[in-house]
Amino acid sequence: MMVLNFKRMFVFTLLFLLTMGINAQQDKMFAAYTFLKSGNLDSAKFNIELVVLNTETANNVDAWSIRAFLYKEIYNKKEKLDVNSPSRIIALNSFKKILQLDPKQKVDGNTMQAIKYLVNTLNTNVVDNLDTINYNVAINVFENYKEYYPLVDTSSVNLQKRNNDFLMALASVYTEIYKANKTKIEFLTLEKNTLLKVLLNDPNNISVNYNLGILYYNQAVTLITQQDFDLDLVALSQIQDNSIILFKQALPFMEKANSLIDQSLSTQDPRRKETLRGLSGIYFSLNEPEMSNKFKQKLEELDNQK
Repeated sequence: MMVLNFKRMFVFTLLFLLTMGINAQQDKMFAAYTFLKSGNLDSAKFNIELVVLNTETANNVDAWSIRAFLYKEIYNKKEKLDVNSPSRIIALNSFKKILQLDPKQKVDGNTMQAIKYLVNTLNTNVVDNLDTINYNVAINVFENYKEYYPLVDTSSVNLQKRNNDFLMALASVYTEIYKANKTKIEFLTLEKNTLLKVLLNDPNNISVNYNLGILYYNQAVTLITQQDFDLDLVALSQIQDNSIILFKQALPFMEKANSLIDQSLSTQDPRRKETLRGLSGIYFSLNEPEMSNKFKQKLEELDNQK
């Protein structure tokens, strides 16, 4: 009988201690909420971190909600000018945890409004830094944007489109850097590789095919026009061989762009003339005069339509 009473007392004691522990965490959670409302962010952070780290309240949706809105507030008050704001990432991770614990929170107006706001700040930072000076900052921030965008929009198609748009804009930045300093050949390679990434996901992208065709075409032309007239025959032959390689690399992209423009039936597309001119020049350089004249004639017909 005494053994039974001892076991019963042990169970009651354990339940009491557990209840005390839970109540203690609830007190900390309430304190964090109170400090957050009063603007005492440091004290709020101290208390809420203890709550989410405690095994008994680690999956408490309310605790993660307080944490998410707390770090959003810290970002707004202290780190809004920091593109690498740690508080913004902590807030977004906390919102992600909320949606994992309770998917119904997806329809909660305050939660989704806060998530959209933070994701939009990432997008703004990308746009503001996508230039010839800060492009590496934009690249890093865009990685975070890709990670958290699905919290707002679960469509993989929309995310892929945004990724392609970013890569195309980044390729344009690489072009600007090269044009400003023609010795920075490495940026031509970066531009090419960036455009090829888009092409893997969107092979029928007119702009990407056109830009790649132009990129190789211009490289070939530059190679020819910048050669010295006093080069020996061996060096001259090497330049000619390299230019032919570049023209051949340009050809499939230019042909694809021209075909896609024809299929789009867009008579006003400014790239239509450029692709015809490019194809005529490429075939001429590859010593295929019939094909060159074919595209030259198409270009003349297009001019005569005006």
